[in-house]
Amino acid sequence: MSFFFISDEVTTEGLARFGDVVVLVAGGEIDYAASPQLRERLADCVIAGKRRLMLDLSAVTFIDSTAIGVLVGAVMRMHELGGGSLAVVCNEENKRVLRIFEIAGVESLIELHYSREEALSALASAG
Repeated sequence: MSFFFISDEVTTEGLARFGDVVVLVAGGEIDYAASPQLRERLADCVIAGKRRLMLDLSAVTFIDSTAIGVLVGAVMRMHELGGGSLAVVCNEENKRVLRIFEIAGVESLIELHYSREEALSALASAG
């Protein structure tokens, strides 16, 4: 059985400057079993009109193609509804997760960043 969590980050430093950015933090293994929960959380944000999302995957130990599909789906849905950005944070040490993104070839749709600060800066300039 895999372990997975996702939560809203309410204490992110610097969020006051980027008040309309939604920050989600996920950890554990994001696989076929966990992907519906991730999909629901992202869909809730998009349906609520949030168009600048940051997903911190620094604590993720594994991600599969199903989860990558969920992220791509969220970006596509935002574009259908008029635009938006999803910035994914995954530190450089998390080579296993970064490798999956590389294999999936989704860098043109999903912005990968090595820190929250980098992601917040990119989202600020995008909106």
